[in-house]
Amino acid sequence: MENEVTISIPKDFSRFPSGRTPADSKYSGEAFRDKHLYPRLTEGNRIVVELDGAVGYGSSFLEEAFGGLVRVCGFTADFLAEKLSLKTYDQILSDEIWSYIQTA
Repeated sequence: MENEVTISIPKDFSRFPSGRTPADSKYSGEAFRDKHLYPRLTEGNRIVVELDGAVGYGSSFLEEAFGGLVRVCGFTADFLAEKLSLKTYDQILSDEIWSYIQTA
């Protein structure tokens, strides 16, 4: 049976996510992907990522966290479309994340 897991970036990770790698920031896209997204996806969970409440998101954080699921972890965009849901009031932010997934 598939579980749905909600991950709030500002509550479960940081209100100040930034950077691509841990060398850039403790709260980098790579750290978020490896600590929160990848493990839950490999367990077969459906993931809802809550984005609202963080101070802001840089493109390097978003590309590494979400595009890296395809580029680094080997998931397909189709798989992520089934397993990943983004919750935000900012449609532009959601579109940006999906564009990184599609082009990775």
